[in-house]
Order: sequence, then structure tokens, then C-alpha cells
Amino acid sequence: MNIIKSDDKLVLKSSIQESLKHSCIEYCVEKREKCSNTECFVIFLSLLIAMYSYLSNSIVLCPKTISIITISLIIFALRFSFKVSNESLLITAPIGLQLTTTYITGHQRVFSLPWESIIDVLIVDIIHTQKVLYYLAIKTPQNGIVTLFQKSAPRLHFLEIIYKDIYRLLENNR
Repeated sequence: MNIIKSDDKLVLKSSIQESLKHSCIEYCVEKREKCSNTECFVIFLSLLIAMYSYLSNSIVLCPKTISIITISLIIFALRFSFKVSNESLLITAPIGLQLTTTYITGHQRVFSLPWESIIDVLIVDIIHTQKVLYYLAIKTPQNGIVTLFQKSAPRLHFLEIIYKDIYRLLENNR
């Protein structure tokens, strides 16, 4: 995959083979930062305290502190299990499109949409907590509007690149 565009948080990659340029394109939006410095620090500190109390064979910490450390580790483990590493979109003109969401844990979710059910491609803007967010969406008769790249939420200049290629494929393969 070739890097098309990048910013401080995301990288947009694409693999377009010249022989399949008019029928098959794949895009991948990858997050640069897998976890924040605060999350890494809290996990490291909690593990360090837990290891020290285990190796010293003495109860240095009170039970309340141990339970707080355990709860914080569980919360951070749950946050990591739902944190997205990358999202990739494979568009194959006569067949359909497939969105694969890969989490940090390696778990993947795959969503497929047949080509016949794609009516249009849109860039939708949403106002959320005094921010304007942009999403790439596919209009279908069965599901209504299906948003793509929900977890990674790429910026508008990324979405415009993907939109142009999907729209071109839609127009050429109707």
C-alpha cells in the first residue's frame, strides 16, 4: 500500500493496481497513535505497583488500593479492546464494497455491501459538541444511509480523495 496523505493523527494508504484501476481500489485509514501517553503511563504504573507488592511478599498496599488498581486495569483493558487500529475499504466495482475494522487486539469486524444496493455516495457533515465531523456514507434502499470509517473519523481532505474514486467507479459501472 502506498501512502497518499497523512496528518498528525491518521495515515491514508491506497493500493491501486493499474490493470484493475477501473474496477478495484482499496483504501486504508490507519491511526498513528495506538494509545495515548497517559494510558500507557497508568497501565505501566499499575503493573509496576502490582509486581512490587507481589514480589515483596508483604502487603504494602491496603486492599482498597489494590482494588482501585485492579479496577483501573480492567477499565483500560476494556478501552483497549474497543480501540481501532485501522479501517480499510475495498471497492470492487461489479461485486460490492467491504469495510474491515481492525482493533488493537487484532479482532476484525467486516461489513459487506453488494454493488446493486449502492445508490449513491455522500460526504455527510455532523455537528457534535461544537465540532463539525465529516463521514463518508453510502446510500442504499435497504439500510438507508450506511456510514463508513466511523471509528477512525478521517478528516475532510481524506474523505474527498476516497469519495472521488468511489463516485468515478459508480458512474463507470452503472
